[in-house]
Amino acid sequence: MKNYPIKDLKNIRLLGRNIADVICKDGAVRLFWAGSALEINVKAREVWAEISCNYDCHEIWLAVEVNGSQITRFIAPKKSTWICLSRNMNPEKENLISIIKDTQPMPGDSLHDLKITGLRLDDNGEFCAIKPRSCKIEFIGDSITSGEGLAGCPDETDWITQWMCASKTYAVQLAKKLNADWTSISQCGWGLCWGWDGDVTSSIPMYYDQVCGVLNGEQQQAMGSCDAIAYDGGADYVVLNLGTNDNSGFKSHDDGKGVNGVAGNAIISEAKRFLGEIRKHNPKAKIIWTWGMLSLDIVPALIQKGIKEYMSASGDMNVYALELESMDDIEKNPEDKGSRGHPGPLTHKKAAEKIYDFIKTL
Repeated sequence: MKNYPIKDLKNIRLLGRNIADVICKDGAVRLFWAGSALEINVKAREVWAEISCNYDCHEIWLAVEVNGSQITRFIAPKKSTWICLSRNMNPEKENLISIIKDTQPMPGDSLHDLKITGLRLDDNGEFCAIKPRSCKIEFIGDSITSGEGLAGCPDETDWITQWMCASKTYAVQLAKKLNADWTSISQCGWGLCWGWDGDVTSSIPMYYDQVCGVLNGEQQQAMGSCDAIAYDGGADYVVLNLGTNDNSGFKSHDDGKGVNGVAGNAIISEAKRFLGEIRKHNPKAKIIWTWGMLSLDIVPALIQKGIKEYMSASGDMNVYALELESMDDIEKNPEDKGSRGHPGPLTHKKAAEKIYDFIKTL
């Protein structure tokens, strides 16, 4: 077996928001957001990775895929450990190996950290060039985009990270259908203006211009979490699935005038402002704002109004609104349902298909 320090490897691909230099000061690669991934293309019988992590309470889960198909999930070890990703593969065939972070970053956990420091192949194994994908896509969302509920049975109600499975979301499915590199920024319970409980600090746009600003402990910042993100020309598509928690927290900000009052105007105003910020960093992107996987009664009309006002004021005609099918209409069988009252596998599959079909009309 041969060991390869990650800092010395050229044929690696990182998916997800990351620091400009990719390799952190300690020589490791870090995966920050849910759905972030490290990919390699190899001709080898065996592939191992040296992985370690840290956290206070909520453990970090990883998924491994070979050629786009998931073969295992596991808890990242706190102590640096060599983990076998795949073995007994055909060494004459190229295989794309992906390590995907299934768990979102945890705000308030100053220890949360996941790093990959090395790779190991059998003696005759070799790294191959990674075939470039045809486009780039960015996702901005909440628990749905973080994959909450995509592991575990429908009866599970505990808020624990083993029920989060970002590798199975509509986002990753859509990126694969488009043959796209992807990045994602999402947090369970967070929204456009406030979180599910009305907390205005649970706002995704506050952290959009940083690598992973929700991890703001001293050691996390030293590894680049609060660095300004390098957009490198931006994405070809930006998909927002944001507003579910604003709907839940609406009453906390309602002045009694409903959608015509302070709360409604706040959502319209922030939708317009945030679209402008997204456009600044993604000048060529088709921006698609989606909703509906969880049924909403207030926010969709406000977001659509914000989109229309933004387009009218800016002249930007490459922004679209798209309602997705609700889990309430789709999930009729137990195997279709997710845990913790969140959309299950079938709803995510349908969402990916609908967005894909919509993109193909643009």
